[in-house]
Amino acid sequence: MNLKELYTSPPPATGWTLDAAVVAVVRRHGKAELRSAAMEMPDGAFEVGPVGLQAIDEEKIRPVLARLQEEVEGSKRAAVVVPTGWLRTHMLEFDKLPRRKADIRDMVMWRLKKLLPVAPSSLRLAMIPQPPTESGRRLLILVGVERAIASLESVFESVGVSPGIITPRVFAVADGSEMVPRILAIQQENGFLSIMLLIGDVPYLVRTKPLPVDDWVVVERELSLTMGFVETSLEIDEGLNVGISMESDFLTDRVKDWVASSEKLSPVVKPPPSLAFDGTAIRDRVGAFRLDPVVNVMSGGVR
Repeated sequence: MNLKELYTSPPPATGWTLDAAVVAVVRRHGKAELRSAAMEMPDGAFEVGPVGLQAIDEEKIRPVLARLQEEVEGSKRAAVVVPTGWLRTHMLEFDKLPRRKADIRDMVMWRLKKLLPVAPSSLRLAMIPQPPTESGRRLLILVGVERAIASLESVFESVGVSPGIITPRVFAVADGSEMVPRILAIQQENGFLSIMLLIGDVPYLVRTKPLPVDDWVVVERELSLTMGFVETSLEIDEGLNVGISMESDFLTDRVKDWVASSEKLSPVVKPPPSLAFDGTAIRDRVGAFRLDPVVNVMSGGVR
């Protein structure tokens, strides 16, 4: 199973992006145009803890969602893109997996007890099996606090929106084409860094790290460790394209320089977008790091 199977088909007509600062909605209007609207999020709307989103204040969030939904005449079915730091992502490896899903879940829960500082019973998790390798079986695990995710779904439902999928940004930015078989996606947002390697649409590596400040030394170290693993363990030393989606302009410039300095790396060259905003300046106001992942999901370009 690859990342495309995380998404529903056909792509949703409406997409939402939200974090502690901003909420924005994008609605497909006609064949190639996008209507959009955005508002600042009230202070204290979200509580984030050691495993991501802990709780939400539905009374603060509901009127904002209702106003934006009405403004763009959003569809009921929608995709919701959240900060990567609101969930936790793990790639777990096993020698073999039992046949029963319940037994697989028990094995995963036992592993998560050692990885997360909360009781696994309080979590919601998605298990995405990956193609078997010579060393065994791998599962891509997405984990979130059940109470918080259920509240987020509930507040959307209360304004007439049914989230078809809630996905972290890192999975929504890893776009490309069949002509780009190996992509290293580097995604940064306030407080969090994520690096994912996709080979033929299959995630082979996912690294996530809290990043309290825009510290290039820390980012460069994580990139170097990632490349060391890619070259030694996966035996990939060339033909790697890099996609960048970062909130910090400072880190964006540093990563671009890092890519340019390597003969083994090259930036992903994206084709012209199939969907474009209807003449508004919302992309500049809200930020490409927020809107591009949503548009990517809506255009069906997610790998």
